[in-house]
Amino acid sequence: MSSINRDAVTGERKTVSLAGCDDYSREHVLAAVKRSIDLVGGIGGFASPGQKVLVKPNLLHISEIEKGITTHPEVVFAVAKLFRDNGCKVIIGDSPGAGMSYKAKTLRKSYAAAGLDKVAEELGVELNFDTGYRNVPNPGGRMIKRFNIINPALDADVIVGVSKMKTHLLTYMTGATKNLFGVLPGMEKPTFHGRLPDPDDFSRMLVDLNVLVKPKLQVMDAVMAMEGDGPTGGEMRKVGAILASGDFTAIDVAVCRIMAIDPAAVGTIKAAIERGLIQGNFGDISFVGEDFEKFVVRDFKKPQTYLKPQPKQGKGWHILGNMAKAYALRPEIIKDNCIGCEECKRICPRQAIAMKDRKARISYDKCIRCYSCHETCANGAIRLGKSRAGRFITKMME
Repeated sequence: MSSINRDAVTGERKTVSLAGCDDYSREHVLAAVKRSIDLVGGIGGFASPGQKVLVKPNLLHISEIEKGITTHPEVVFAVAKLFRDNGCKVIIGDSPGAGMSYKAKTLRKSYAAAGLDKVAEELGVELNFDTGYRNVPNPGGRMIKRFNIINPALDADVIVGVSKMKTHLLTYMTGATKNLFGVLPGMEKPTFHGRLPDPDDFSRMLVDLNVLVKPKLQVMDAVMAMEGDGPTGGEMRKVGAILASGDFTAIDVAVCRIMAIDPAAVGTIKAAIERGLIQGNFGDISFVGEDFEKFVVRDFKKPQTYLKPQPKQGKGWHILGNMAKAYALRPEIIKDNCIGCEECKRICPRQAIAMKDRKARISYDKCIRCYSCHETCANGAIRLGKSRAGRFITKMME
């Protein structure tokens, strides 16, 4: 089943649960994960027996479990077990970040480093090695109108995000919303950093992605969190909790509260408010389970980017942005089909389209590859393709 056909829960479930969990012992984690999910409706409220469930952890890059960069395997074990025991077909999968290619060899190394190969073997569930992906239209997107999405995310009936509570230099915190970035294949991810250097635009893209893919349940590993300059360079800090919610923004608001970060300063939360997915005063979020105030870490170390304004990106970032744009598909005008209606010009968020001789012309320096023009053209006058440089970069990277 394609993810675009799943029933959306965005905007419906705003309850966030918290269950205490002092350590990563299997008994404690399993009990905490079960309690946190029960508090927001129980396993049966998110998936039915026979459904295919993608359990999607955070596998940022290959690193030791103790560094806390990836979701702890015991949390993944608990989530996968509960859905398996409910009669679901469970698949554990992710497309790791950090500039890694989306290939079976890379996945095998990432799963092994994160301890997920042992989790899958012990539970008798599947690890994803399908490295295919499909280009999916996103008509409801505000920033990006098309995404390349990995097959296991598109083929699942239910997606369960199992994220890690960490700070983040770009988005200030990384939790449920940012975790879904992993449904983009391999090298597709760094291209978005280059195409959208403004953190708020990048955050809008992440919300677009979540609204398209519709993860149904969020479980967060906050037993040990990362503070400081995350998501890889920070230090571990004990929080001692497992969180759950059916809403990706609500659980991130809860994480901000624990980190003593202003939720309204976080780009993905601001973007969700802009779209009306959550109230600006967060009055539509309810908290259940243990008292959240007991878990607030008021001296939680913030990323440097949160503490002081950052300078504008320099020449090096501009070069990266140009490479990212070259790698991504770009809209191209089919002149014979263009009738000069100017719909593409009106919808372009970067004013990258002008008219000459009643034909659309695209300024690729301004174009961010959002594909709004492609979506809006009713005359088949805009196709998606790669430039010569793009084909060369693609061959080198993939």
